[in-house]
Amino acid sequence: MYNYVVTLFVILNAFFDFNYFIKTLYGVWSGRICKGKCTLNEVTTVYGICSFRDCNITFNSIRLARLIRQLDFARYNFYDRTGIYQRSKELKVTSLQGCTLTVTYEPVPLFWRYKIETELVYWDDRSLFLEHKVITLCDARVRSFIVSRQHVIGENAQSASSLLEGLPGSEVRPVCREYLKDWFKSMEISSAKLRSVK
Repeated sequence: MYNYVVTLFVILNAFFDFNYFIKTLYGVWSGRICKGKCTLNEVTTVYGICSFRDCNITFNSIRLARLIRQLDFARYNFYDRTGIYQRSKELKVTSLQGCTLTVTYEPVPLFWRYKIETELVYWDDRSLFLEHKVITLCDARVRSFIVSRQHVIGENAQSASSLLEGLPGSEVRPVCREYLKDWFKSMEISSAKLRSVK
């Protein structure tokens, strides 16, 4: 029996990202059971540890690609606890990560535990903007600051405002922060440059 379980686990990991699925379920269910619901203007927290699978080639710190992957779990937790997930199912809306703004002060070292604090800092007609702070637990230092832009995609051209409408904390849209305005300008400049290459 033990051999069958081990074989099944190896096959699932070889052909599917089984750990991703398990971690997603754990993150969502632990949020539901242990933490409960929260409003859109609250900060949610998920925890992680830098393992060998997360490390760069020198095995001394977490890779940026793995850190961005960890944001998925933070985002799923936030969506579920705030009601965005349930609302998106009702409206048949999905979200797609459009881009990220990443500032890394210091990478998370191997075997260090960290937390990711997620906050909805702004939304416009097409997108939600989530701010993530990666903080190591032993020294409480912010290691990375990441903003992710989530495009709202629906069958009937629903907007981000219609997705959030009626959810606790959606009464007042947050003011667009200065660094977001600068980021928007830099994206416009990059887009114009790419359009001129044609």
